[in-house]
Amino acid sequence: METHSKKPAPDDNNGVLISYYQLRMFIGLLGFLLSFLLFMTTYFLNDEHPLKVSISHYYYSFGHVIFVGTLCILGGLFATYRGKDRYENMLSNFAGVMAVLVAVFPTKFNGYGGNIYINIDKANYQDWFSWVHYISAGLLFVSFAVFCLYFFQKSDKEQDGEPISEEEALKKSRRNLYYKCCGWGILISLACIGLIAILGDDSASANQFLTYSTLIFETTSLFFFSTSWLLKSSEFWNKNIPLVTYFR
Repeated sequence: METHSKKPAPDDNNGVLISYYQLRMFIGLLGFLLSFLLFMTTYFLNDEHPLKVSISHYYYSFGHVIFVGTLCILGGLFATYRGKDRYENMLSNFAGVMAVLVAVFPTKFNGYGGNIYINIDKANYQDWFSWVHYISAGLLFVSFAVFCLYFFQKSDKEQDGEPISEEEALKKSRRNLYYKCCGWGILISLACIGLIAILGDDSASANQFLTYSTLIFETTSLFFFSTSWLLKSSEFWNKNIPLVTYFR
């Protein structure tokens, strides 16, 4: 009696593929909305200073649940995400761990302004918490840049051994250019945060830009990170949208 292995129906494969792109989209949406949700939450809950000096300082605010929850969800999504090779998987898992560490180990309370939702006594806050937080946040953003500058520039079809048309190659080159801009945008934003922290500390209190520079450049980093993931998920987007048509 012959036995035949059952091949997956085309719809089954398509369902898996759609879920794969949806996972990318969820990661992008969370990153895109994080800064906005944190500000709007503190604003509508009548925080005296809805703008904090950094995104990390929202840990102590009315936006605590959104800050910690979003990072933990991102950590879970990165752990679930599976790329086209094991190195992309390793980077994704690494980014997931870094996201959770950023959420679990808060930044220092120094510089915080506004209403306090969570307060950690100095006796309970260890100096090494901030070092874990800063290093994890830096490595998280660097991993975002690596996705943009390396892994995202590989075509899904090419990695699957499928041929691509001349038009697809043109649109792939457009996407790759944007991924490069995002990757370098993240790295430049990180460099600006570091330089201002080192050189502008003394005059920060007298200059609004310097005061909120970390928040500004963290937000630009999140913008580059999130839009790159959204673009990577755009395979199944509505092709009637002009911007989607340009890239897809």
